[in-house]
Amino acid sequence: MKILITGGTGFLGERLVRALLKKGHKVCVFSNERSSEIEKMNAVLIIGDIFDKKKIRKALTGIDVVYHLAAILDESNPLMYKVNVEGTRNVISACRNSGVKRIIIPSSIGVLGYTEKPAVEDMPYNPSTEYEKSKAEAERLVIKSGVAYTIARITIICGPNSFWRQIFRAARKDYPIIGSGDNHWHLVYVDDAVDALVLMLKPKAKNKIYHIADDDPHTYREVYETIAKVSSSRKPDKHVPVFLVKTMALLHETKCRILGKKPNVTKMRSSIERLIRERIVCIEKAKKELGYKPKYDLEKGMKKTYRCLKEK
Repeated sequence: MKILITGGTGFLGERLVRALLKKGHKVCVFSNERSSEIEKMNAVLIIGDIFDKKKIRKALTGIDVVYHLAAILDESNPLMYKVNVEGTRNVISACRNSGVKRIIIPSSIGVLGYTEKPAVEDMPYNPSTEYEKSKAEAERLVIKSGVAYTIARITIICGPNSFWRQIFRAARKDYPIIGSGDNHWHLVYVDDAVDALVLMLKPKAKNKIYHIADDDPHTYREVYETIAKVSSSRKPDKHVPVFLVKTMALLHETKCRILGKKPNVTKMRSSIERLIRERIVCIEKAKKELGYKPKYDLEKGMKKTYRCLKEK
């Protein structure tokens, strides 16, 4: 199968390229930046912008399936909505005109908002952060496009990247727990997320939405304690009120905006919201229909994340 991946030079994308090549697929990567890792693989790297309609359409010639990974998570980036929504619209249009058989798009569990009971795929949208709103809109575009699709709503991905490096550094500095820490959410190790995306090539995944996460939800406190354990940091025992942290986050964002600086992602209101929200999901559909089975539990995933970060 001939596959094109937009945004394939990122944290998730590079691993997906490697997994698809290992399965024997021919892979092209469409990205606005070069990657030494991609160039070492047996994949075709096409440098381009998802707003360049002609270049996208040309890149899709002969392509069977598109994985549309190109997206911006950082809510301080003024291009976030444009890339996540209008960029998706451009890719869909190119797929339709090029005869692509299916588009597979990673989305976010966050499009469903607060979920105290295990959320299933047909629940209504209820996003709260700007990023979540942009992903909900991207989902709607894909579903209404007329192009066969598969949507992977993925929870917070853990693995050795700059975001988790900041989290481990904060733990070593004895960063406090925000609120009680009793709320629940899922994680998924990056390799499990990649496995799920590869499984979505199955014909039965056509025009379906799947939730991708690890097996069990964890309390915010449990996640933090596991991070402290694997990094030999002090077990967290300090708590700060939610309203105080949100106020500090607003001040941080305002100060950065005035000074023209990029805010620290771990100190932004959207990041705080992800930490304190109750978000429990059901992954039985992916297990039953795709054979998805997470290999990493919380501790195993955090151990591998920390080990890889230390090696880097």
